[in-house]
Amino acid sequence: MLYYLQHFFNPDSVSLETLTDNAASGETLDLYNLGYVQNVIKGQLLAQIIPMEVLEEGIERRFVLNTLEFPAGQNTFVHPDYPQYLLAAANGYVFYQHGRITVRQVLAVQEDISFRTGNINFVGDMTIQGAVRSGFSVLGNNVRIKGMIEGGIARSCHDMIIDGGARGTASGHSLIDSGGKLLVNFLEQVEARARGNIVINKYCLYCTVYAGNNLLVKEQLYGGNINVFSNIYIGKQLGNKAGIATNIYLGFDPLNMRRLQKLQSFLSSLTSSISHLRGIIGHLPSNANEQTLKLQRLIKQKETITATIKKIAKKLHTDETLVNKCRLIVAGLVYPGVEISIGNCYFAVEKIYENVVFRVENDDLIIEPITNAQAKALS
Repeated sequence: MLYYLQHFFNPDSVSLETLTDNAASGETLDLYNLGYVQNVIKGQLLAQIIPMEVLEEGIERRFVLNTLEFPAGQNTFVHPDYPQYLLAAANGYVFYQHGRITVRQVLAVQEDISFRTGNINFVGDMTIQGAVRSGFSVLGNNVRIKGMIEGGIARSCHDMIIDGGARGTASGHSLIDSGGKLLVNFLEQVEARARGNIVINKYCLYCTVYAGNNLLVKEQLYGGNINVFSNIYIGKQLGNKAGIATNIYLGFDPLNMRRLQKLQSFLSSLTSSISHLRGIIGHLPSNANEQTLKLQRLIKQKETITATIKKIAKKLHTDETLVNKCRLIVAGLVYPGVEISIGNCYFAVEKIYENVVFRVENDDLIIEPITNAQAKALS
């Protein structure tokens, strides 16, 4: 008796040759999303064996089986109650390896993320040997990038390591978003977010940073806005001789801070639109219902956003109880142009400091010499 192996994934991996043939035939091709991997989750149906006698004509002969046996590979299993079904035994990507249906839990990309691969979203851990080029993005569980991020986007559900560093480009803004810890060689003109600690082996220049716990920069930090919940450690230099504006915020949940900033920006734009629309309606006939209804919708939206901002601000206020534990430690020079906010306490640096700690005591921001233990921790 013959059987047909029905697949619930594409058994043919996408190749550059296939893509070229499709483009030549007039088929629409999305060069940014090429389907580099086929994600599956544990328990997902991969294939089914069906008796040939119940099938119609037109099936692919290469998937006709002589026996009731799956070409099952690593991380797959036959359902114990339904032997005609082959399922995934783990999260990962499915493909044929040596003639067997296989699920691989770790994805190793041996080249740059570019037009050769397209964007990659993967449910498991991912290692990228090359760079993430401008305009492209990756998403994985734990992510390690051996090369650079150059105007691209990298997101991880848990930890991320970037061996080569990250830099924005003239044509693209780099974004790094880690659900856990972030370890990176350097950051330059990027937005970096992490729910846990951020460790930067060299420098952080002109960046927007959100760290859910601590931030460690082993060399220089200047330019941009730095939002950190607990502590900041700078190894050599904060700010620079040119007095580049560098804003430090400590003691608030950085994710709520980011959300608050975005909502406040949107509220400002919405308020301008309401004022403009009111001016227009004032010169229209009284029966201009469409514009009036639009104005009412915008006013209602403004009220909703204002209420949300108040809730976030209240949450941020509760975080102020933790500000006495926050520290900005600089084992090196601090230059004018740096503005420091720890909770509601603010300090603008107007002269050069060296080897100092900024912290809050009795609702005042104080500056004191760095201790030997703190200096040793940064070395």
